[in-house]
Amino acid sequence: MNHSSGQKGHQQSLGEQLQFRLLLSVAFCWFFIGAVVCRLTFQSVAHASPDESCFQAAKKAAYGVVPYAFMHV
Repeated sequence: MNHSSGQKGHQQSLGEQLQFRLLLSVAFCWFFIGAVVCRLTFQSVAHASPDESCFQAAKKAAYGVVPYAFMHV
């Protein structure tokens, strides 16, 4: 009985990991498009330093935002 409850907990964490990765990839794509548009229009990205690439800025923004979706209050 104890073994089955451990398996269920493992499956939930696997599901949460997949959800996290999916949400992270969607957020990354969103922020990457925003960073590229800002670069093309010569605007500064609010959360990026001037020497940062669009990829780095999008990655930093996605990892900064997505964990809040998984906080259990």
